[in-house]
Amino acid sequence: MRKEEKKKLKKLYIKLAIMIFLIIFIDQLSKVLVVHYEEISLLSGNIVLKQSQISNSAYDETSRGVNILTNLVIVGIILGIIKSDNQFVTKKTKILLSFAFAGGVSNIIDRLCRGSVVEFVNIGNFPAFNLADVCILIGWVSFVAIFASFSAKEFAKKKSNLDDEEKKPENKNDANS
Repeated sequence: MRKEEKKKLKKLYIKLAIMIFLIIFIDQLSKVLVVHYEEISLLSGNIVLKQSQISNSAYDETSRGVNILTNLVIVGIILGIIKSDNQFVTKKTKILLSFAFAGGVSNIIDRLCRGSVVEFVNIGNFPAFNLADVCILIGWVSFVAIFASFSAKEFAKKKSNLDDEEKKPENKNDANS
């Protein structure tokens, strides 16, 4: 990798680190505010910010530890992909996966510090969620869309190559016979 490319990659990593920090900070701050104020109504009560913790009461402490460990492994895998120098992991992919990474880390912080994830955005009959969940959703849905698009392009390219091969004569001797 050239020096110029390394500089660009370093700048990208700094920007991603700042973005990840800000997402985690804003999510944690919003959770602290909701826990402190208990309920905040927005848009004439259509959106209610009210704490509703998702506890792991169905699980014992061992399962809670396994859950945290599993989340840490997933976050580690995402970080590995973000830091990858693979040609298929584009800048856009790294940015979008950083959303999922930040949301995952923020929810892990909740599990470690509070014992459960604080969910506080209540919209109609939808299940409660938090900003970290939104970031995770944005990151993974975007990643799947990018992967599906890439796969479709690769499939089309392979199909085109196969069609081109079928149009060629088997070999020159058969063509002359």
